[in-house]
Amino acid sequence: MTWLPYVFDRCDTEYHDRARSLGFKMKPSDYFRRQGYVTYQQDKYLEPIVPLIGEDNIIWGADYPHPDCIWPNSKETLAQNLAGFSAAVQKKITYENVTRLYGLN
Repeated sequence: MTWLPYVFDRCDTEYHDRARSLGFKMKPSDYFRRQGYVTYQQDKYLEPIVPLIGEDNIIWGADYPHPDCIWPNSKETLAQNLAGFSAAVQKKITYENVTRLYGLN
């Protein structure tokens, strides 16, 4: 997920430099923030990244049962990665965003 701010910057720069004739009403990164999602399973560098991507656009996933998943330490890893965020942001990333995206109850 830490790669996404670079992609946002690159897309916005290229749009500004070469593609303004397309006439987008927003920057490419703003379209992502309006309707895109990104998932992650572990990331120690979330604190500066979440504001750049948007707390409403991030979904945590364990990637179980793939061999590179973080199970059986999922809860511990998640708690460490999200420790610097409010309970409301943690709930968005672990529950609310995915239920909104898929229309779950």
